[in-house]
Amino acid sequence: PVLAAAALTCTLFGAVPATPGHAAVPACPSLNGTQLTQSQSFTPPGGHQIVVCSGRVRTFDGTPLHVDVSLPTVAYRPAGSNKPQPSPLVMFLSGWSNDVCQFESTTFSGTAVAGCSDYIKNPGYDWNNAWFASQGFVTLNYTPRGWFDSCGKDSSTGYSYASDPACSGGSFTDPDCGRASQQSWVHLYDRRWEVRDAQYLAGLIVDSGFANPASGLGVSPGKVITTGDSGGGGPSWDLALSKDRVLEQCSTVSQLVTEPWMSSRGVGLHLAAAIPMYTWTDLVDSLVSNGTASDGFNGAPADGNHDSPIGVEKQSYVAGLYALGQADAQYASPGVDPDINGWYAEINAGEPYNSANFATIISEVGGQLRSPFAIPVLSGNLKPIFVIQGLTDPLFPSLQPLTEINRLKAANPAYPVWAFLGDVGHSYAQNPLDVWQQAHGESNAWLQTALVNRTPAQPAVTVDTTRCGSGQTLATFTSSSFGSIATSRLGFSSAPSQSTASSNVITAEGAESDPITNASFCNLAANTDANQATYTFPVPSASTLVGGPVVNVTDAVVGSSAELAARLWDVTPGGGQSVISRTVYRIEIGTSGTATLQLALELWPNAWQLQCGHLLRLELTQDDAPTWRPDNVASTMTLSNLSLSLPVVGGSSC
Repeated sequence: PVLAAAALTCTLFGAVPATPGHAAVPACPSLNGTQLTQSQSFTPPGGHQIVVCSGRVRTFDGTPLHVDVSLPTVAYRPAGSNKPQPSPLVMFLSGWSNDVCQFESTTFSGTAVAGCSDYIKNPGYDWNNAWFASQGFVTLNYTPRGWFDSCGKDSSTGYSYASDPACSGGSFTDPDCGRASQQSWVHLYDRRWEVRDAQYLAGLIVDSGFANPASGLGVSPGKVITTGDSGGGGPSWDLALSKDRVLEQCSTVSQLVTEPWMSSRGVGLHLAAAIPMYTWTDLVDSLVSNGTASDGFNGAPADGNHDSPIGVEKQSYVAGLYALGQADAQYASPGVDPDINGWYAEINAGEPYNSANFATIISEVGGQLRSPFAIPVLSGNLKPIFVIQGLTDPLFPSLQPLTEINRLKAANPAYPVWAFLGDVGHSYAQNPLDVWQQAHGESNAWLQTALVNRTPAQPAVTVDTTRCGSGQTLATFTSSSFGSIATSRLGFSSAPSQSTASSNVITAEGAESDPITNASFCNLAANTDANQATYTFPVPSASTLVGGPVVNVTDAVVGSSAELAARLWDVTPGGGQSVISRTVYRIEIGTSGTATLQLALELWPNAWQLQCGHLLRLELTQDDAPTWRPDNVASTMTLSNLSLSLPVVGGSSC
C-alpha cells in the first residue's frame, strides 16, 4: 500500500516513479493550456538525466512563444545541505536575433543540440540548461516575442507571423490599465513586454504542478534566477531593479503602473539573483554615444549626461542589428510603438538632430522602460547581481556596468553587486575559453552562496587581462572596486597644434578597426591615416593598464556640430598594431559656429599589458567610419596641449 500510494503521488505530481535500474522521469507539464511535449531526453557526461519539454506557449497578451523547459531527475540540494529543497528556476533570456537554442546544450562544456545553429559556445561553458538541470534546477529557455516562430519570421521553415492567426487579434486585461490588444512584435526589450514575458512564463512554471521525481518537491517561487547575454542581459538588469513587480501595459517613461509579480494562480514570485552578461545599462549610450560616460576613476572626468547632446551613431553595429531584425523579426507598423523602422531612419539620417521625434526616441530608449541606468535605485529588496562584462566589447563597453555599479554604490555602499571583466562579449572580443571557464567558475560559486542568502566571498571586482600579441599573458586582478586596482599612472603630453577636418571617407584604419567589417582588434596592418592628430610615445615600463585611458586636449572648433573619435593603439616593433581602446565625443556649439573647448574624455576601460620596445599611438580623428557615423555638418578642429594618462599596475622600467 505504501508503494502504491507513493506511485500515485508521483503520478499526480507529474513524475513516473523510479524502479530498480530505471531513473524516475518527469512528465511534461501543461502551460497556459499548451501541453508541452518531450523533445529531448539525455544524460550529459558527468551529469544526470534531463527531460526537455517544448511547445508554443501563450504569454500574457496571447502571443505564442517557443518555450523549452528542462526538467531534472535529481534533487536540488543547496550549498552546505544534504536536505532536498524545491528546485530553483533559471530563466535564460536570449539576445537580439537569438532563439530558444542559445543556452541549450547536451554537455556541461557546451555542445549544440542537433538542428540548432544558435548555441552560444564558450559563454555557455558550465552555464546552460544541461549544467543547471543536472543539479536539480528547472530551466526556462524561449524565443523572445517577435522573433522566428514566436511571431517573427523564419526563412529556414517559411514561417511568418503574417500568416499565423495566433499573432494578432487577441486581448488582455491589466488590473489598473484595463483592456488592451495583443502586440506580438518586437518591443526592443521593453519592461512592459519582453521583461513581462519572462515574469509571466516563470509564473506558469511555478503553477505547473511539476514535482522533482527525486524529491517530490516543486519549483521554488522564491528562487527565480535570471541570466542572459546582450539582449538577455539588459532585461536581467531590469529584473534585478524591478523590486519583484510587473509593469502594466499603460506605463509610460514618466509614470509606471505596477503590480506584484504573481503567478496566474496568485503565487508571489521573487528574484533570487541576476547574472547579466556583456550587455547595456544605458541603451542610448551604447548605440548613440556622446562620449560623456565615465567611471570617474584615476583622473577620469565625472560621469556626464549621456542623453545630451545627442551622440554619434555606432553605425556599423546599428545597421547590422537593424538588418537582423528585418530578416527574422516582426517590427511594429509605422507610427506604432516602438517604431523601430522610423527610429532607425531618424538616427541614420544624421545631423542636425532637431526633429521633434528625437525627444521620444531618447526617452523611450534611454528611459526606465528599457535602460536600467534610468531605473530609480531601490532602498530595499535588493537583489544580488553578478555581471560579466567585456573589456573589448565595442557594442557594450565596460563603462556600461561600471557607471551603473558606481550609481548603485553611491546610493548604497553595501549594494550587493559583483563584476567580472575580461576579453568577452560581442565582436571583436575574442571570448577565450579559459576566461569563460574562470568567469563561470566564479559566477557558479557566487550563485550557490546567493541562493542560501549568504554574502558571496568573491571579490567585488575581478579583472582578467586581454591577450593580443606574443608576450601578453593571462593575469587576474581583484579588488573591492575597479578604480582601486591601478596603483599609479603613466602620463604623456604633446603641446604642438595639429589640425583635422570632418570627412565621410572610410580610411584604411577605419575599415580595419571596425568590429563588423573586420571583427578583430589584434595584430592589424600598420596604417596611419591622414587628416588626424597623431601622438606617438614609447612604452616607458612593463606596466599593466587597468582602467580607462584619459585624454585632455584643447580643441578649437569651427562648425556648429562635430565629433571627435579617439583610438589608442599598441604598435609592435615589427609595425603591426592592436586597438587598446577607443571612444567618440560629440560637440554641439550652436549658431555661433566657433569655440575653443577644454575636452576631457575617458576611453573605454581595458586591462592591457604594456611591453618594452612597443609604441603607444593615440589618434584623434573626425572620421572613424564605419564604426561611427560621420557628421553631416562640416567642421574643422585645431588640437593642442594634449595629455594622455593611463591608470596602471606598475611594472619594471624599460
